[in-house]
Amino acid sequence: MFTEIIDGDVEAVRRRLEGKPAEATALAAKTPKKYAGQSTLQVAYRHGQFEIAALLLEAGADPNFIEHSEREPWAMPVLHHAIMAAVQRSRWLAPTWREEDPWRFRNTAERADDAFAALEHLLDSGADVGVTDSYGNTSLARATLDARQILPSYHHNDPDWVDPKPLNPELVEDLRRIFDTLVSHGADLDHVDPRSGDKTLADFYGPEPVTQFLRA
Repeated sequence: MFTEIIDGDVEAVRRRLEGKPAEATALAAKTPKKYAGQSTLQVAYRHGQFEIAALLLEAGADPNFIEHSEREPWAMPVLHHAIMAAVQRSRWLAPTWREEDPWRFRNTAERADDAFAALEHLLDSGADVGVTDSYGNTSLARATLDARQILPSYHHNDPDWVDPKPLNPELVEDLRRIFDTLVSHGADLDHVDPRSGDKTLADFYGPEPVTQFLRA
């Protein structure tokens, strides 16, 4: 089952679920370790197999599954995998190392749309935006951490420094809808985290580009 999911064999998964719908709730074995204890749905979102994820949800896969609550090894609920997939597939800029055309889109609009639709489908299927990972990160924190990896950087120790990577409007559009759908499904922009000195995410990240998505 998990090999079929990772390979993106939609028809094989469909046939398997038609014969044994209960396999939608199967858990990965101890090997390979990176999937140990994870659900079919987690693995599907990890690999961007969104059509398979929809089949699994239809067959009864748990949209809120997390393999354990302890901090080590790191564990995330299904929703956080879907958020990572959506952010990573947004239209961020990657360097070409060519002076005349220094930046290119890392993803297409279709790829970004598919990942966002899969995130929304999971939320509409009952995924809880309030669930945290094993380190206590909320869904908004997950989106923030991943968005910071693809947005222009900000140096807190050198605020006059300007990242040569531009903030393109396509990325802003893609990230905006991810954050907005989390908030519309109940994520709390005013949540404070004791690990950050009881600050909201917007206050903690202050002048960074990601903050524009963290204010109502």
